[in-house]
Amino acid sequence: MESNKITPILIAALIFAAFVSGSLWNKVRNLESEKEEQKAEEMVQAPEAAPEEPQVLGVEDQAEIVAEAAAVKGLDGAKVTIVEFSEYQCPFCKRYVDSAYKRILDEYGEEIRYVFRDYPLPFHPNAQITSEAARCAGEQGDYWSYHDKLFEDQETWSNLDSPKETLVGYAGTLGLNQANFQTCLNNGTYIQAIKDDVSLGQKMGVSGTPTFFINGQKLVGAQPFENFKTTIDQELAK
Repeated sequence: MESNKITPILIAALIFAAFVSGSLWNKVRNLESEKEEQKAEEMVQAPEAAPEEPQVLGVEDQAEIVAEAAAVKGLDGAKVTIVEFSEYQCPFCKRYVDSAYKRILDEYGEEIRYVFRDYPLPFHPNAQITSEAARCAGEQGDYWSYHDKLFEDQETWSNLDSPKETLVGYAGTLGLNQANFQTCLNNGTYIQAIKDDVSLGQKMGVSGTPTFFINGQKLVGAQPFENFKTTIDQELAK
């Protein structure tokens, strides 16, 4: 009789031990996966060491990275043009927006022309759809407000399995026509245009985000404002 009582207890204990072991194993695998993803982001997005010789695009390439851009602010005749290849889920891109982007616009205003090019990274699952959403907002004449909203609320939508409802909500918040916005997003209107931006970036040597070209001079990563200021001031002084 005692043997019969002990057997179920042993079975239950073994099942519990297996459950605990399985849970621990899953946690270890998840931690390893997170470490690998973080390592990949750091390799792709961390600021690169400055090369011995500045990387500068030729005149034709400088014209190409500006031509037919979806998002441009500033005058065509501005003495300095900044082209940014970026995406909305990238934490380094948000760091740049929070620390340097607004200061650049405030300090230089109409002295510069600013161009944004899409470069969604494949390991950021919501980068592609947010790039499309910004362009759909641009279709209604409000690209830059939507651009700012995406970076402002990055932590809100970044980890959503499906952020589409949230993105449509942002359109309403900004006073856009939500029905037209949703149709644009559902139809994948700008998928090919974004692919073209990525191909253009790769052609120009872009491999991570954010990457900038200031009058063709390449600057990589979430650099401090002072680094941008140095290059911009040099170009304005020419």
